[in-house]
Amino acid sequence: MKKSTLNLIHEIVNSSREKGIAQLVTEDQQYNGRTITLNSKEVLHFGSCSYLGLELDERLKQGAIEAIQRYGIQFSCSRSYLACTLYKELETLTEKLFEAPIALSTSTSLGHHGVIPVIVEENDLIILDQQVHSSVQDAAYKMQARNIPVTVVRHNNLSELKKKLEELSPLHERIWYMIDGVYSMYGDFAPMKEIAALMESYPKLHLYADDAHGMSWKGKNGRGYVLSELPHHSRMVVATSFAKAFGVGGGVFIFPNKEICQKVKNCGGPFMFSGPHQIPVLGAAIESVKIHLSEELYQKQQELSERISYCHQLLIVHNLPVVSNPSTPIFFVGLGLLRVGQKMVKKMLEAGFYMNISAFPAVPENCTGVRFTITLHHTKEDIKNMIETMAKLFIATLQEEQRSVEDIYRAFRHVKLFKNLPDTKQIKISTSVYSMQKQNSITRFSKPEWDSMMSGRGSFDWEGLKVLEESFSHNVDSWNNWGFHYYLIKDNKGKIVLATFFTTMIMKDDMLENASISLLIEKQRLQQPLLLTSKVMVMGSMLTTGQHLFIDRERTDWKDALMLLLDNVWKDQDKENAQTLLLRDFETSDIELADFFSQQGFIKTLLPGNHLLVNNWTNNEQYLSSLKHDKRYFIRKRVQEFKHHFQITVVTNPTQEDIKLFYQLYLQVANKSYELNTFPLPEKLFNAIAINDSWEFIRLDLKTAANTTIPVGMSANYIGKNGYHFVLTGMDYKYTEQYNVYPQVLWSIVSRANQLGLKYTSFGITASQHKRKFGAIENKTIGFVQTKDSYNHHLMQSLAGNKSLVSISK
Repeated sequence: MKKSTLNLIHEIVNSSREKGIAQLVTEDQQYNGRTITLNSKEVLHFGSCSYLGLELDERLKQGAIEAIQRYGIQFSCSRSYLACTLYKELETLTEKLFEAPIALSTSTSLGHHGVIPVIVEENDLIILDQQVHSSVQDAAYKMQARNIPVTVVRHNNLSELKKKLEELSPLHERIWYMIDGVYSMYGDFAPMKEIAALMESYPKLHLYADDAHGMSWKGKNGRGYVLSELPHHSRMVVATSFAKAFGVGGGVFIFPNKEICQKVKNCGGPFMFSGPHQIPVLGAAIESVKIHLSEELYQKQQELSERISYCHQLLIVHNLPVVSNPSTPIFFVGLGLLRVGQKMVKKMLEAGFYMNISAFPAVPENCTGVRFTITLHHTKEDIKNMIETMAKLFIATLQEEQRSVEDIYRAFRHVKLFKNLPDTKQIKISTSVYSMQKQNSITRFSKPEWDSMMSGRGSFDWEGLKVLEESFSHNVDSWNNWGFHYYLIKDNKGKIVLATFFTTMIMKDDMLENASISLLIEKQRLQQPLLLTSKVMVMGSMLTTGQHLFIDRERTDWKDALMLLLDNVWKDQDKENAQTLLLRDFETSDIELADFFSQQGFIKTLLPGNHLLVNNWTNNEQYLSSLKHDKRYFIRKRVQEFKHHFQITVVTNPTQEDIKLFYQLYLQVANKSYELNTFPLPEKLFNAIAINDSWEFIRLDLKTAANTTIPVGMSANYIGKNGYHFVLTGMDYKYTEQYNVYPQVLWSIVSRANQLGLKYTSFGITASQHKRKFGAIENKTIGFVQTKDSYNHHLMQSLAGNKSLVSISK
């Protein structure tokens, strides 16, 4: 997991903890299952996964007590050597329950790390469902160290799975599809009947199913959802949990035969080396299995089913945005933004109902919701009071946060289970004091007005944007056609409060990934150019750096203006069908802004830094003397000793022949550079640059012994109000190493900026090592990302550890 993602998770959990809705500790002296005490107040407990309420069953408690009295607190010995007497009874009863060989583990999560490395062998392949539990993913990805490829399919998308089976079956001995039986956030089921049909059609397909949330409340003897749909299969391993509806603790793994079961016990690390179950857990588990083997269990299942149905009916009656499956004890009400979810959970807690906030990474960034569970501890009156309270607070929370149901539509319309709310149920938002002006071309704005805000911030003043608009429209290649979105917000006195622009474009999802990953993907892009690409809506553009957002931060209500911007950007993102939204180039020290975007469901990410060189000298000697010794040495050895080989020319009126030459030099760099993996830019851009007075080219020709020259390098540069902006480069790679062409390009840019008397040189991003040698300081910036669908991200993660190329087709 990337550092930026870890930091966001840390911030979200800290924020929820500080708001008093996460990492809480009960204050009860005795637990009754129905209520808990928090902050000296008794509240109804809707956060338990003990769906059948067995954790308080007197038989389980007595089983634990008797086990302690007979065997003590623990039997401290590795099970590879010796196990407590109780294990034999528990294993015998559990095998009777499942009618199959089983292995017990101290937890399901730990058990995955014992089972998967044993059952998955060399020349196998692992395919993960996009939403399979994190503990399964963790164990699976560790298999990449053994050269086992891992890839991903979209959640419950069996047509995609079938395509991968057809492509990959000839290449692998076995293909393991890893799923959950009941998914823990939305409570949706795996399509077991359809999976079983695929297993019949594809003999290499094996299934690994984690049915932790399906145990006990579903199936014969409470075997769970998976085994109720597919009783047993010779190519299926099922993992489940004793720590939820079963009422005790630990995990159990069900195998198709005794041989593989014994192999796991003999070879699985956590089965060989970790500590055993605690004695009271063994005693209680034995009693729980006995209940599961009795007719009493079916009565409990029926009672829970009635409560589940009753709860779902009430949610529909009260018109709440239900995302979850109506047939499981897991319920999820969508809210959209993180701050809305946090406030809703807080309000429910204050009203006497404890439930969970579900936020990133358990769900996508903008899919925060309230997650609650139904157990046999709840009465129908409890459920009725909770739903009625939620319905009232749902409206109040959206009103207080100045949000509407549009957030929920936007976040959850891709969820198959989600039902849209009727148009009549709209939340009234107070009238803004701001007016929004939106345009799709810079020419619709006054040049003086736009430049009064943006000139000097980067290469995106009025003239710079005009060039981009001309260049990225009506091109043959779809990725070279950009959409432009300009936003200008004024207050009721006509004063500009905020201005910015966005572009929508097709980007490679591996743009910022390691070059080795891009190389793998590019091999397949030879046949599928749009493989692992997404439509992105980005603040600024791919060719601009700098402070793209102008906002009057001296106003006390600047966040309202920023919220108005986001609401309009989200609408345009939907219209453009852009999967990802990126706000970019903000200062790393701006904590207030980072907190604001985090509350709107954005992930903070560190971006490649722009390299800036302050031009505070009048000649080259002063420049060199301002550098440290190692940098002066570099320039003398790599630049000055080769300078006599070059003829450097500033080209302000290039011919068509010049333009074609510059473009071919650029393509050599574009087709070899994976540090920032992007599509090649169109030749049209070079033509637009050629006729704009704010742009110029610098051409580098290599002198030959025959008094001729060979064009070997070029740069395209923007002349801004205060700075010289290096935007594009091109080189002939036949000469780059022998004659140090790239350092010569940078030297020519530094010299030209000084000649023009500009205050700074902007070297752009990438190639940091070279640019720092010229004294440039990397200005680290951050961005904020929001993604509707994380599927491609999961594919990138799977590629990161694969030693060989596996199918990554969409």
